[in-house]
Amino acid sequence: MASQEPREVAGLGRPETPAEKHDRVTKARAERRARQTTRNLVWSLLTSLGIVALLIIVVVRPDNTLVESVDYQSVAVEISDELPGRAVVPQLSEQWSANRAGISQEPGASVTWSLGLLGPESSYVFLDQGFSADASWVALRTDRAPSTGNISFGYDGYPSVVWEEYDRRESDPESNNAYVVMVVWDDSTIIVGGTSQRAVSDVANEVSYQLRRDDS
Repeated sequence: MASQEPREVAGLGRPETPAEKHDRVTKARAERRARQTTRNLVWSLLTSLGIVALLIIVVVRPDNTLVESVDYQSVAVEISDELPGRAVVPQLSEQWSANRAGISQEPGASVTWSLGLLGPESSYVFLDQGFSADASWVALRTDRAPSTGNISFGYDGYPSVVWEEYDRRESDPESNNAYVVMVVWDDSTIIVGGTSQRAVSDVANEVSYQLRRDDS
């Protein structure tokens, strides 16, 4: 069998020498490794960007399901003996949850029952009920803003309840108490506030219904 002649290499016009073949193979391998490294870097970068995007979605997007829910109705039962009167416990739809519930001793009131409520469209509403509360207790929750009028809340079938309104949505729209309503009922002062008038109204309607129902 005839021996195989070394192949000619384009550009040389003659068969390549062993040294040239070694250099060519070494260079080709290095180029393949470089291309593979580049592809790996690109995939790593894309993966990292995907992870960052996911974190942004999870962290930045308001999502009430990520907040630990508090059974505020059970808390109200547990602390009932520590209050001089009946705690206001609004019965809200499944779209609502609470992230805090409890009582505290604060200046201007003998004791305060407080709720933090998370509602539809990422709304937040606070409810504070101060027993034997004075004007300083109210001023703390309204940032000493003047009243902007009266507004009625409640459901059909029961008399409405007239609340005092503190509407600062135009002057301070980003405040957590941009919209606040307040009513004095028996021995307690009830304040409901938040950034969304609709969400505050939903809670105030339910509270008004409860007040009228308990009085009937």
